Amino acid sequence: MKVNQVKAGAFMNLLSLMISNLIPFIYTPIMLRLLGRAEYGLYGIASSFMGYINLLNFGIGGTIVRYIAKYRAQDDKQGEERMFGLFVKIYGVIGAAILVAGTVLSLNLDFYDRSLTGEELVLLKKLVMIMTLNTALFLPLSPFSAIVTAHERFVFSKCMSMLFTMLAPIVNLILLYNGFGSVGLTFCSMLSNIITYAVYIPYVIKKLGIRPRFSKAPSGILREIFGYSAFVFLGHVVDMLYWSTDKLIIGWAIGTVGTAVYNIGASFNVYITSISTAISGVLLPRVTSMAVKDTPKKEFTDLFIKVGRLQFIIISFILSAFVAFGRQFIALWAGPGYEDAYFVALLTMIPVTVPLIQNTGLNILYATNRHKFRSTVYSFIAGVNVVLTFWWVEGYGIVGAAVATCIAYVIGNILIINWYYYKKIGIDIPLFWKNILKMSPVMILMGTAWWFILDGVVFTSWLMFLGYAVVYAVIYVLLTYFFMMNKYEKNLLFGPVKRILKKIRKR
Repeated sequence: MKVNQVKAGAFMNLLSLMISNLIPFIYTPIMLRLLGRAEYGLYGIASSFMGYINLLNFGIGGTIVRYIAKYRAQDDKQGEERMFGLFVKIYGVIGAAILVAGTVLSLNLDFYDRSLTGEELVLLKKLVMIMTLNTALFLPLSPFSAIVTAHERFVFSKCMSMLFTMLAPIVNLILLYNGFGSVGLTFCSMLSNIITYAVYIPYVIKKLGIRPRFSKAPSGILREIFGYSAFVFLGHVVDMLYWSTDKLIIGWAIGTVGTAVYNIGASFNVYITSISTAISGVLLPRVTSMAVKDTPKKEFTDLFIKVGRLQFIIISFILSAFVAFGRQFIALWAGPGYEDAYFVALLTMIPVTVPLIQNTGLNILYATNRHKFRSTVYSFIAGVNVVLTFWWVEGYGIVGAAVATCIAYVIGNILIINWYYYKKIGIDIPLFWKNILKMSPVMILMGTAWWFILDGVVFTSWLMFLGYAVVYAVIYVLLTYFFMMNKYEKNLLFGPVKRILKKIRKR
């Protein structure tokens, strides 16, 4: 049963990734047209504020599964239920803190009156208050979903996740078509939580037979939990400084429309990141095993380069295609008024490409317990990003904010971290870049040539767009096969196709 759950969970994780990336491409343009740029930007500002308020959970979410699984492995049901109850209490206290913080914030947003109209300011306060209530009410119940994960019920949890991923946009669109606007979107999120825990709570209590016990916690356990979560919390702060603070500053300096356009441009990072991490995310157990066995540094370098090359093959295609087709895609997808989103996307996607093709290095840092340096550097660079964004946003608009993020990423995520990988971890970074530079001409040539080919071309339909895109993809794949891939990569990516063709010929 356990093996089936793991295998099914891995398959459904891939399926969930495809669904979660496909649905926004269908849902977002419809939502944008129904909501409008101004209200979409306002919703983005409110969501960014809630991101900061949610930092009050101190990153302890990831520790729930760890501790529950620990007691389960020891076959200590009583200990598991005590830990379950402890996390419910912790999240209850955090939920109360979020309620207070969110209420205070919603009543003190008048500093946005420099860029928002009176109606927009009232709506912003309302959105923050509803989002606060949603988070505060349901946060104490989140350990129930962690129990399901700790018990490796991957099929159930993934089915639930995919169900709500598909249903939420449908309900959102129904509410938008009926004129509920951004308030309707926030209430849909609340409704989703109500249904989720109406299913999870009886499943945990009746199916798994686990109930929270609210007895006294073991001595020192709280210190251990928060100590373990400290650098996770720091990582969340850095992510907020990078990706949410820009929206808050733009909303304050420029207004809701600027926030909406920036949000569309920055959203492409989510898609490219999820694809890359899907490749490297399965490597942590292997890397950890290598670290424990004191594996020679050359083997770490070989793995770093092997995975990095595979990631680059995929990401370079996406990046070059966006360079070539991005202007036309955004015009078709988001509609008029989002032209600057193309430049925002490029300025944030290009530097992010480097850490994405090197995120095996992050697994190595975690496995060797040397990730503190990375967290510290990222915190400092994220602060630099905030300062530069404040400095440039009023003079250069959202493109200035994107340039600030780009510079910060290049300094922290590329220059400093590559130095650390090379000097402190022992990975042969010069050899890595020799490999990548040899592969890069195809990406540069295709992206640049097709940018000029399509310059001035207006796609009047998705069919026309797809026709050009298919031609581009076929040429890119052929060039990749002959000029980018080594023998291992050709066999890995095209081997299954060859085996299927052989079987067909035999028949």
